[in-house]
Amino acid sequence: MKLPPGITGFFDGSASFQMVDSKKFRSICYEVSMHPAIKLLNIQEATYPANYMCAKFVFYNEPIQVVMNAYYPLFTTTVIAEDGHFVFCDLPEEFRLFEQHYQCITVEDLEQMIEEHYLKQLSEVEREQVAFWKPERLGEVIFNAWD
Repeated sequence: MKLPPGITGFFDGSASFQMVDSKKFRSICYEVSMHPAIKLLNIQEATYPANYMCAKFVFYNEPIQVVMNAYYPLFTTTVIAEDGHFVFCDLPEEFRLFEQHYQCITVEDLEQMIEEHYLKQLSEVEREQVAFWKPERLGEVIFNAWD
């Protein structure tokens, strides 16, 4: 999976990216939460330093999140590890409505170790951030809270 420019949320002076429509994301979250086994807890906008929106749910009494990149229509589902990092998980069937609007990134793709060829399309500013923060997996680049 090659990473497109701007996916990290860092831009040089010449780039301009439009954020993913948060109202649409919210609407889908509310619609998904109509399932009897799903309870929507809250929705967080993509605010500095995070480059993603996050919807927190309880699904069959277990916490789960849908995280959406703020600049590309890419999402995944996660649980939260004790250290606060995302633990990516497969998309439950009951959350498939998101796939009608956005592209789900697989756990396999998100867990790939970072190699130089994945970063070729990123801007110089983004590559500098990757060098500074030293993420190990692609998921840490696509969904980050670097400041």
